[in-house]
Amino acid sequence: MTSPAKSNPKVLIGASIPRSGHHFLAEMMTRYFGPELFYCEYYTLPNCCKSVPCTRRGRHRFIYQKSHDRDFQLPDNIEDALYLIQYRHPVPEALSDRELELQDTLGRPNLNFRSTRAGYISWLARKALYYRKFHDKWMARRMPNAIYLDYPDLVARSQELMTDIVSRAGMELDEARLAGCIDRVRGPRAGEGVTHKPRVISESPYFDAELLGAFEAWVLARCPSYGFTRELTGSYEESEVYGLILLRDQNEPLPNGETKRFKLAAALAPDHPEIQRRLALRAIREGNTSKGVKRLLSLLEHHPFFADGYDLLFSACADSGTPVPDAILNGNALVACSENAKLSMQLGAAFGEKGYWVNAIAAYSLANALAPADERTSERLAAAITAAKR
Repeated sequence: MTSPAKSNPKVLIGASIPRSGHHFLAEMMTRYFGPELFYCEYYTLPNCCKSVPCTRRGRHRFIYQKSHDRDFQLPDNIEDALYLIQYRHPVPEALSDRELELQDTLGRPNLNFRSTRAGYISWLARKALYYRKFHDKWMARRMPNAIYLDYPDLVARSQELMTDIVSRAGMELDEARLAGCIDRVRGPRAGEGVTHKPRVISESPYFDAELLGAFEAWVLARCPSYGFTRELTGSYEESEVYGLILLRDQNEPLPNGETKRFKLAAALAPDHPEIQRRLALRAIREGNTSKGVKRLLSLLEHHPFFADGYDLLFSACADSGTPVPDAILNGNALVACSENAKLSMQLGAAFGEKGYWVNAIAAYSLANALAPADERTSERLAAAITAAKR
């Protein structure tokens, strides 16, 4: 007789913070479930249906879908789902993610601003807000149809946690076969009595005790349901990271006695390019374009790879009918705009107005590579090549 579990296999939906062991878990599951499992990575599959649950399971009994839920649109109320919630302490997760983020790979040409301290601050502020939103959706209310997997536990207690997943998913449990699958995935780490050895965070090339300490303090204060303990010291109240959090999230409550969000953020991170950009924007909106442009030029002198600064500068010059200043028409601008077709097009036009056709060709080539379907990019590139030949 078929058991109820076997006749009604669960839809497996992963909601995981990046760098929290998803691929480790997915490999264990695909080895054990074998051809009965359809694994949907969602982000990289060509012609993905983008549905949850996946509509393309075919004859597979089980679906396992990956999601980092970055836009927080992943449904949390699918009736027959078993949710696999993966998370990790914010400091080792941030360092691991930072190491991946700054790999010099094709398709991500502008790592220059990301690798600066200002870029690190912006990145940590965004990550802190992601941690809080993930916490509020997936952790604050423990769902009965979910299994919660902290990264160190997943590594140290793989057999126990995988047994729970297999059993609750409705798959037949063979403990010996499961242990063999786990050993093959873990490789040299496998063996009786193996315990997880946490990474030494201070050995990372991106370890910054001040910034990471503030980041950790804010996440732990806002996200108690993770159950994390502190690994670093320091507070967030006087931190530049906190200043950027205040800028990015209008719902972040202001400290006692404070009434002006931007003023506080500017006091905490006065030299950060996002603060300077917003000050320039304020001047432009008040009708003082020359003051705004002057501030933007100073910003880009100190942060030459800050793409948002070029974006505002190009708009201000176009709206006021003034040419883009020569001071920024250089290779740094090419690199800074290299991830955005619109900015590369605007930069190409600025180069062209000055007769800098080689640089204009480079800018339009980037735009064409980023947006090959936009006919304007190829038209501008051809025109620049013709002008350069003349």
